Amino acid sequence: MPEQTWSPKPGTPAIEYRSSRWLFIGGLVMCVFFGLGALFPEAGGRSSTPRADFSPTAASFIFGALAVGGLLLMVGSVPRTHRFVVDERGLWWRAGRKSDLIAWEELRAVRGREPRPPVKDDPNSKAVLSALVFTPVDRNFATRHAALLNRPPTAGPEVELKLPNGTLVRQLAQEIAGVRPDLLH
Repeated sequence: MPEQTWSPKPGTPAIEYRSSRWLFIGGLVMCVFFGLGALFPEAGGRSSTPRADFSPTAASFIFGALAVGGLLLMVGSVPRTHRFVVDERGLWWRAGRKSDLIAWEELRAVRGREPRPPVKDDPNSKAVLSALVFTPVDRNFATRHAALLNRPPTAGPEVELKLPNGTLVRQLAQEIAGVRPDLLH
């Protein structure tokens, strides 16, 4: 079976978000800060305690290694725009070169889950993350949509598409309600 490509109906509004922006910025800061420390190791001056004196070569090596770590963090977390489009065929998703279509025939129900902080009085309580929760028709749903659902599925009949915030969940739920209100519960 050929893989679906990105081809929603032209003119359909898209809901977008960018992922891993903060990791990229953190890697950039690490690369610049420690890179400058590696290039100019003697800028800090000599310490007054003999135990804390580092040779400029050792300081340059340590800061250089941390700068390379920041560069690798930047490269590994290049921000990617995720686009969702809802039309009469299903929910379309695209991020970079990856794309996927969740057809409405594959789902029994969809619901949006808002984020909640952990309960204060319960030490075992955990925060609930925002997600679109799908109730698929068959068990192979998570396997077919592995590009979109990059986390292993939870035990049970529902599959979660974790999203960064509740606003995105509400927008997608509203778009789905406009096209297929019978699926939302």
